[in-house]
Amino acid sequence: MNIYPPSNYVDDDPAYTNRIIDTYGFPLLTSSNVEGPLATHLPMVREGEYLYGHIAAANPMVEFLGTSMIFLAAFHGPHDYISASLYDKPESSVPTWDYTAVHVHGTTRRLSAEESVDRMAELTDVYEGPDGWAMEDAASYAGRLFPHIVYFEMRMDRVRGIRKLSQNKNAETQARITENLRAAGNDDLANEIDLIRKR
Repeated sequence: MNIYPPSNYVDDDPAYTNRIIDTYGFPLLTSSNVEGPLATHLPMVREGEYLYGHIAAANPMVEFLGTSMIFLAAFHGPHDYISASLYDKPESSVPTWDYTAVHVHGTTRRLSAEESVDRMAELTDVYEGPDGWAMEDAASYAGRLFPHIVYFEMRMDRVRGIRKLSQNKNAETQARITENLRAAGNDDLANEIDLIRKR
């Protein structure tokens, strides 16, 4: 029986999955309808075992919010192309792509108008910081937008963390990979590989 992703690439430790979700909070949210798959890129914020987000009221995914449909939010962490030239035997190797990701499956609930205002304020606080723009700065304008936006929570029913980080390579090869990544400016992925190497 095929197992995918391979077990050595799976890391469901909340310390890892929550870190990726909290750091890279712009997932691809997917569902489907009779015409096929639906997908939306959106910011989401985690609080405990729930994710919070919002989409345009005109988005066809809205009709499934609050139903029994299972949604998938796919969070993408650092990733990059890995050249076979970095391996011990390039002539008998092929390139690959190292990456980090977290897939969250869950059901949703539409938020009330009051909850929606609170969640929008929290979202802007997360990304603006204490001295940044606040909703009060454009309360009238923001108020006119709210009827066209649907806020929701998504329960994190199933969380799958993935780390494909050259775990099947020896320490010398991993060192070459991280050196190459840092030279190319991808310190984030190099740091993820270093975390795996130290385990």
